[in-house]
Amino acid sequence: MFVTKTVSAAALAAVLMSTGACVDLGVTNLNEPDRGRALATPGDVESLISGTFRTWWDLQQGRAPGPAMASLADEQSASQGNYGFQDQGQEPSTPIINETAYQWGYWVYDPWQFTYRALASIRDALQSIDELKLKIGPDGRDNARAQAFAKFMQALFLGNMALQYDRGFILDETVADPLGLKLVPSGELMAAARQKLAAARQIASQSTFTIPGGWMGPDAYTSATLIRLTHSYEARFMAAVARTPEERAQVDWNGVLSHVNQGVVQDFGVQLDGPTGVWNIVMKRQSGPGAATDLALIGPSDQAGAYIAYEKTPPHVKISFLIDTDDRRITGGTPTSPGAYVEYRASLIQPAERGLWFQSNYARMWYFSIAQTGFGFAPELTVEEMGFLAAEAYIRTGKPELALPLINKDRVAVGKLPPATVAGATGARCVPRSAGLLAKAAAAPEGACGNLMQTLIYEKDLELAFLYAGRSWYDHRGYGTLRTGRAIQCPIPAVDLELLGLPKYTFGGVGGPSAAR
Repeated sequence: MFVTKTVSAAALAAVLMSTGACVDLGVTNLNEPDRGRALATPGDVESLISGTFRTWWDLQQGRAPGPAMASLADEQSASQGNYGFQDQGQEPSTPIINETAYQWGYWVYDPWQFTYRALASIRDALQSIDELKLKIGPDGRDNARAQAFAKFMQALFLGNMALQYDRGFILDETVADPLGLKLVPSGELMAAARQKLAAARQIASQSTFTIPGGWMGPDAYTSATLIRLTHSYEARFMAAVARTPEERAQVDWNGVLSHVNQGVVQDFGVQLDGPTGVWNIVMKRQSGPGAATDLALIGPSDQAGAYIAYEKTPPHVKISFLIDTDDRRITGGTPTSPGAYVEYRASLIQPAERGLWFQSNYARMWYFSIAQTGFGFAPELTVEEMGFLAAEAYIRTGKPELALPLINKDRVAVGKLPPATVAGATGARCVPRSAGLLAKAAAAPEGACGNLMQTLIYEKDLELAFLYAGRSWYDHRGYGTLRTGRAIQCPIPAVDLELLGLPKYTFGGVGGPSAAR
């Protein structure tokens, strides 16, 4: 019975949101409201399904959970309390605060609550199509579009649940009564997500349709493009779900490569519609002089040994340092000249009393233009991301030479660095060094030139920084390069544990459960 308190409430909320109805929450049979009245028309159903991407986009690119995850991964350094920056960026690492009254806990509970509202909406919509024999469009010609898109969105929500949380519910149209739902581990959530991606592909391959502008941002998409998206997201999910280096090594890398090869051929994202528009980018909007790049992200490029010394210094006496590097994405040739992705800032904007480890002289500029204007293309999934997955697959399957063009593309063109070889970075001023957190990915002596896997990790970090919520966190837990004590997954939010009648628990902290070694 305790399981229903979360799921039935989410289902009710989804129906109320779609109908605009106002009812007494004390009435009986809240678990199954009158679907025939609430979703009686094809337009109601299609609107309910199409609106779920907006929820998913806000979770991927909005205030939660991305900024906190960037702190967990030492991608961004920020000492502010909001977004969960400060607490997730503590050194030494501390456990996730999983308390109902915790002010900044929305990065844990927003994805959980909004995901199950969306999944409940999709469930109701698909059940309405089936039970009411609804025909969307003339003679039902748009049913396939609605059903394929619904499956795609189910996959994205379930996949992200599997990436973020240790367990969850599989809520879909096959669930006749949410009272019977049971919590399942993240592996089962991911298996369900991949099944939904396969179902979306099958439906889209048997019908030709166009996803209208407004469903996934202003642009329209063909059914053929949807098929490619399902392959690319499956490749992402297969790799990112790993919690440890051992699990990452056991990924079906040939399967990943197969999905990459059938995936997107151009970047997928949203054309933003301005500061007051409906498509926003809180995570990317934090690009600019007021946001700091964590020194752990760019430190492996340093040639003066400053980053190695920095990581060996106790957190309470760490001092920001200048980076001596040949990587033109980080500096323009001197430690204080601007690079293509990072800009030196003379002032330290993070107050020392909040923790010296938060201080960095380098600002993040990856998405400066769209951050300033609110207009422009905001990528969510890119061809380059798929390239890095393919490169990793080649390395792990014994074909490292095939990975080199993918690793070297922007390394040479933008970074102006010598191309990596199958041995990795080479030369007297090799970038990256096996240093700091990156040193955890290899047995090489600290300060040695990075091997090919370390070079891939470094290149991927620079090229895909702040792409989507959790990218760096998911990757670094799988590579084993998270800071010791960082949580590798989230617990079920405390508020829902209370509703479910389950004991509260959390993850992370040095020596704690589900914490990086």
